[in-house]
Amino acid sequence: MALAVVVVCTLLLFVAVAMVIAWGGRSVRMQLGPASTADFAVPSSVPARDVVVDAQVSALRRYLWWANVATVAALASGILVAWAGGRLAMRVLAATSPSSAQGRLTEAQANVGFPTIEGSIALLFFGGLPAGFAAAFIYVLLRRWLPSGRWAGPVLGVLLLLVFGASVEPFRADNIDFAIVGPGWLSVALFSTLAVLHGAVVAAVAGAFSGRLPLPSRQNWKYYLPLLAAVLFVPAGVVLGIGALLVMVWTQLAAVVRARRVRAGNGAPAVSPPSAARRGNAIDWAGRGVLSVAAVAALPLFVSAVASIVSR
Repeated sequence: MALAVVVVCTLLLFVAVAMVIAWGGRSVRMQLGPASTADFAVPSSVPARDVVVDAQVSALRRYLWWANVATVAALASGILVAWAGGRLAMRVLAATSPSSAQGRLTEAQANVGFPTIEGSIALLFFGGLPAGFAAAFIYVLLRRWLPSGRWAGPVLGVLLLLVFGASVEPFRADNIDFAIVGPGWLSVALFSTLAVLHGAVVAAVAGAFSGRLPLPSRQNWKYYLPLLAAVLFVPAGVVLGIGALLVMVWTQLAAVVRARRVRAGNGAPAVSPPSAARRGNAIDWAGRGVLSVAAVAALPLFVSAVASIVSR
């Protein structure tokens, strides 16, 4: 059983690395069609209700596109890295730990050195998938402020490790597992590497899949079957459901305001290209500044947790 776990997990990690090598430089891009955007500048004869409905349909199509991209990236990274990589790291640490650690119970009530099918399934649903969906959703939200090209994914992994590593996983100082298995420096090295690879896989898969994904329609519904996995995984389904509701409400409010302006002859004020570019640059700098501040603020706790683990 132990040998089979090592072989399967190693193969899955090789697949993850191959994805990063092949797709790591691709950026997320939406395939826009003639019916992909809502036309708010409608004649006054068009009922306001129709304007709102058209806007909501267009916004929902875009939202489903993003949700599907995030779901595919989440499944790939969660299974190939967070689950398979985490399982392999546990096997390595079990092999490098002293004989006194063998058979002891970990924080998750697993026996060190004795991998089981039940333990692997539990790791998938309570470790791999949550980590995959969390990283993919955060990537979709923050990708604008991440570096372009191959650096986007690794930077995402480092950022998530710094901000959440010491408070959530994998470097909680109060985790009793680090007092059982070791050495501590190897634990830090393994899980840090997995975090960077996880972010790289999220960005690579999202970029590759987005280039082939059309906006949802009756003809291409098969492309959106991965969303069923998000729905069946309840936490992800809840997040996506809340997001869809927010998109619908926001679009309705925006469409109503815009339609009233058009009918009153007070269309939205024109924005010159230089002004729009300056505003976009300001938003980019502000977003990157917030991410930098968050990373710096989390650094002391992260360093303290890592030092505590290494010293055990």
